Amino acid sequence: MSSVVELRENIVDKVIELGVCLDFLENPAFITALSEINGLIEEMNIEDPSVVLVDKSNGYHSFSYINPNGDKYKLGISCPDERTIKCVRELETRSFEGGDGNVVRHKSVIEQLAKYGDHGEVIIITNTGSVDNICCDNHHYNMNNSVERRVYTKRGVMYEREHKVYATRKGEGYFHRVGAKEMLLLARQAFDYGPWSDTYNRRTLLRREMLDTARLVYENRGNESNYYGVVPLHKGNSLKDLVIDSEYNKYPMKDVEIPALTEGEVAELLARETDEKIAEGLGFFAQGRTSYTYSSVENEA
Repeated sequence: MSSVVELRENIVDKVIELGVCLDFLENPAFITALSEINGLIEEMNIEDPSVVLVDKSNGYHSFSYINPNGDKYKLGISCPDERTIKCVRELETRSFEGGDGNVVRHKSVIEQLAKYGDHGEVIIITNTGSVDNICCDNHHYNMNNSVERRVYTKRGVMYEREHKVYATRKGEGYFHRVGAKEMLLLARQAFDYGPWSDTYNRRTLLRREMLDTARLVYENRGNESNYYGVVPLHKGNSLKDLVIDSEYNKYPMKDVEIPALTEGEVAELLARETDEKIAEGLGFFAQGRTSYTYSSVENEA
């Protein structure tokens, strides 16, 4: 057996051991996916990860951990097929007595799937689910779900990002019998165009349009607010991810005015990316940026 420290430090080799397709490694999004798995482990705040042992059996790297507060974690990494990396982290928090004298219980699960496509693209899906028994009798529980799907080009540039949040639903059954499968049932069907795909409460879809802009679809069925248009992206160290500029991340949306960039400004933005393959991918979306403009006011007119 190895330790959690060894798992994190050698995460690439550990996943290769599980049989992942080596072509997958050619896309920079492969490292993005593994970094996020390491992030799920880091969030567990393991006091001494060098003494927590990782079991490798039945095609899984897995371990369990109970923190000093009594919260119970389980994490497993697998490759269901050579084009898919799967990581599931479960958490059952320590129960406590609520203000009404009833025992409060809470469980949650995060499932991350990274899939390598036929054309070298990578899709990363993060499914989340949680249940609690707050204000419920012994035969019911509250369930919450959300899901995010990100699509990366073969050069590791995020091209599309979609996030769905579902309203709290009341489940019927015994709390202790609800497992990861039940908690993830809705989230796993969110993009299957089945009965659950269109029942979200809130949806955000970003699709890259240019180097530093994306087309946004925002729907909030709770307060009936919507936005359809183009927004500028956050100009941090790299533009590889689809992150809306903070000035435009509030709804209702302020007027959006995007001017053309000079060749020097485009070159400066591209130079912020240190990975040559990603920079090349971003260069594709920079084509025409010196003549591209957008005005939400004119677009609505």
